[in-house]
Amino acid sequence: MRILIVDDSAYARQRLSKVLRDAGYEVIEAVSGPEAIELFQKSRFNAVTVDMLMPEMDGITLMKKIREIDRDIPLIAVTADIQEETKKDAFEAGAFAFISKTAPPEEIRSVFSKIEEEPEFMFFSMKNKDDFTELINIAMGRAASALSSLIERKIILRVPHFEMIKASKLHDYFENNLKSIGVAVQQRFSGVINGIATLAFPHKDAVSLVRALLSKDKEIDRLTPSEQTVLAEVGNIVLNAAISILSNQLNTRFSISVPDVYLKKSGTEVLNYILFYTQDTEHAIVLLSHLTISDIEIISYLILLIPRVGILKLLESLNV
Repeated sequence: MRILIVDDSAYARQRLSKVLRDAGYEVIEAVSGPEAIELFQKSRFNAVTVDMLMPEMDGITLMKKIREIDRDIPLIAVTADIQEETKKDAFEAGAFAFISKTAPPEEIRSVFSKIEEEPEFMFFSMKNKDDFTELINIAMGRAASALSSLIERKIILRVPHFEMIKASKLHDYFENNLKSIGVAVQQRFSGVINGIATLAFPHKDAVSLVRALLSKDKEIDRLTPSEQTVLAEVGNIVLNAAISILSNQLNTRFSISVPDVYLKKSGTEVLNYILFYTQDTEHAIVLLSHLTISDIEIISYLILLIPRVGILKLLESLNV
């Protein structure tokens, strides 16, 4: 991995360079914005660290100019100024991550490890991830309140884990996490952005869901149409909450399809249903959620398949 370090302070460059070289990275140094642009145009780098406060050309201007050359290169803002407004300006300029100049070596290394692990997702910054997860958590809180009213029991719905996955790698993800699906509910949405939202429960958790909702010791594949409607309504509430938070964020309205319910399907079958409607989609957002009904905790997966252009529109709205 080849990293360009841009900082007018020799001490700051040397400290950061040592941490990265000790981690096995190749490091090139630049003392100013103009020199960095010249190097960037002549050679290829996997990431760039940018000091925010430099004479001649400040870090925000430099990041914007680099973004004009390469929209996907990971940019890491490095500065002693840790004010929230400075962070906001850095992320708006296209920073993937923000590091304090006093950050310990392990924190610095963790940022670059993330870049190595998922280089294709560097357009989705750590702040974007936090902001998006917070949006979905708000939506899930609303969904939990609606579900509690529906079934007249206490419900907690949390989204503790977030992943973005290449659509081409979803097969592996389903094989590892959702090989056997007890219940899946899907809804398509269209408008400013198009996509499909799926709420999926592994078989064991789907059994717990059915028993918590219906208070019956029944097999999933023997549910009556009216009992399946209950599952559809649960999925409909959760999926509509997630889709609505996206539309609200974009200040628009989506058309949302009626929910499709699938019982006792393999992960591959459900994935094929998802991909059938989103053949041009590059990325999937997967949120591992915990649904607690009374004292029963159930694992569920909220999967949002959205084209890259749609994700970029969401990012623009998050950075406003």
